[in-house]
Amino acid sequence: METDQTRPPADLSLEERQQLHRAHERLRAASLELEGLVATEPVRGRWEPEPPPPEILEAARVAVGQAYEDLMRCHRELLGPAATA
Repeated sequence: METDQTRPPADLSLEERQQLHRAHERLRAASLELEGLVATEPVRGRWEPEPPPPEILEAARVAVGQAYEDLMRCHRELLGPAATA
């Protein structure tokens, strides 16, 4: 339901709210996965984190980008294009 007008979030149906929630959750999960690969703190006296293989890091970056695009598409479809401007 893409329109040129902004739709207030209060007008979303339960199913639409759940769709938007799932899109937010996918972005959170992808972001946490990427964070786990690049922002691991060393544990003093125990171990040093090893950098992830480049293909794993790239896949995680792509997943974050795709989840972000999916979230923005969902926002545009449900709330209108002005909601993501």
